[in-house]
Amino acid sequence: MAAAPPEEPKWEGGVLLFCGGTDFAQLGRTGGKTRKEDLDKESQYPNLLRPTRLKTFNDVKIMFIASGPAACHCFAGDSEGNLYSWGRNERGQLGHGDFAQRNIPTKVAALAGHFVIGASGGKNHSAAVTRDGSAYAWGINAHGQCGTGRVSAAKAPFKEDIVLNPTRCIIENCQQVACGIDFTMWLCDGKIMTAGNGQYGVLGDGVDHSYNAKDSSIQILFEAVATPHRVAGLDDVKVLRIAAGHNHCLAYDDQGSCYSWGNGGYGRLGHKIQQDEDKPRKIEVFTRRNLVPHNAILAAGGTSSFCTGVANQVHCWGKLKVNGDNQMYPVPVNDLVGWNVRSFACGPGTFAAAADTAVITWGAATNGELGFGPNKKSSANPAKCEPLDGGHTHQVACGIGFTMFLVDPAHPRLAEAPEWESDKPQEEPVLPEPSAAKGGAKRKAGGEAAGAAGGAKGKKAK
Repeated sequence: MAAAPPEEPKWEGGVLLFCGGTDFAQLGRTGGKTRKEDLDKESQYPNLLRPTRLKTFNDVKIMFIASGPAACHCFAGDSEGNLYSWGRNERGQLGHGDFAQRNIPTKVAALAGHFVIGASGGKNHSAAVTRDGSAYAWGINAHGQCGTGRVSAAKAPFKEDIVLNPTRCIIENCQQVACGIDFTMWLCDGKIMTAGNGQYGVLGDGVDHSYNAKDSSIQILFEAVATPHRVAGLDDVKVLRIAAGHNHCLAYDDQGSCYSWGNGGYGRLGHKIQQDEDKPRKIEVFTRRNLVPHNAILAAGGTSSFCTGVANQVHCWGKLKVNGDNQMYPVPVNDLVGWNVRSFACGPGTFAAAADTAVITWGAATNGELGFGPNKKSSANPAKCEPLDGGHTHQVACGIGFTMFLVDPAHPRLAEAPEWESDKPQEEPVLPEPSAAKGGAKRKAGGEAAGAAGGAKGKKAK
């Protein structure tokens, strides 16, 4: 087994800092009329260009933060087990029983009394894990991604099933959850369970759950998989960690092996070929002298993947830059050599690492989500986030257009952080048209979502 990085002291809670966009209804969206009709209104939804304290969390000890590469909403858990959520809420993904957007962190009342230890956000759904091993999910459930065992009748104004309040998943003894665009992974006593949309083989059960809409039709739909089931081929190992990208999955086990499956486009699976995989496949780089340590860092973005190997060296693969080449297999991130990385997170195209006494961010940022301040917005290569240099950052989390940092209360730069709170805590969103057709999910077409078949090599033959 590879040498592990130094053990971290027990985490007693800290302070959440946020940077990036606050106009959650518009983040990541282009075209059409925006909500900002004049310059005066822009002040309501500023881009926070440096790590900023949120007034809601004054005197609140935060234990973890969470979002996801496909999510435009945020989560934070406090020392009393409460879960807070805020951001976009067009499909009820905040868990407050409605579709109202929250611009400030708000306790998820339905989870009161359940000690939440982790959470994850998909595009329009969310999931959480509690201290007793229970799992809950909410938001859109058109593909069964909430793992409740059924897809119910549609709720107005949508044609999809919406789970408005956190609902118990058919899951036991859960330690971690990870959400992709429209699927969910649960890690339960060393085994992985999945539910949702099986396109690209992302559920890891050997099939993609596709079918023809009609006997004479070439239209391909995907069956909703609402009951969580075990991922294939990992019965003989104990899985220690999981991660979900937009449409691909990562995991590593107690033997030092790392696995990937799902959408193989852009090389994000690390197998030297653009080919979808419908079952976990070992990544060859992480074998022999480069086994994955037991407390390795694992992260997945829109089209990228990251894992630490021997000597805590961070490896990356996939497509990291919009105009960059595909990296078809894991290679070390040279700019992170020598850093002891304790946390790593991916947005759709931005990246953040907490290492030693620094935070390192990079990527194509448009809302100040790298936290550099007013003079620099993006960085093609890893660069220090200077406002957080010199202190302990416990965790980082990225979503669409924003980054969160969880820092030690004794961080020497904390006093320099500005403070912000929206003067519009809650608002009704302009609800878009339903995204799924009646009868099943359509095959995603074009761009990144086309999978390996839309890129180069085509889909793996069954």
